[in-house]
Amino acid sequence: MQRVLDSLRLSLVDENVYDDLEDVLSPYSDLDETRMADLTARLRLALADLLPAVRRTHDQLPAFARAIELRDAQPPEDAHDALVHLRHLALTTLGLLDLLTA
Repeated sequence: MQRVLDSLRLSLVDENVYDDLEDVLSPYSDLDETRMADLTARLRLALADLLPAVRRTHDQLPAFARAIELRDAQPPEDAHDALVHLRHLALTTLGLLDLLTA
């Protein structure tokens, strides 16, 4: 039953999140500041959508605490640091998606 609920929860995540993850994590991505800000906002929303489903079964994992920390953190102003932050958001989002579909 819990698996069904988690699957339903995943369906509430914007399916474009996978495209966003690819944009961020691709070795060929070349993101300008505007696109980085947009992706950061979108991934923060994705984390907010995923966290309730993850909380039910995986709230003791470091990935859960890291997701909360990243969701709540303000992106750095420095362009390089903002890109690093965005990639951390993407990897954490991908990790939560993996937890829920495993």
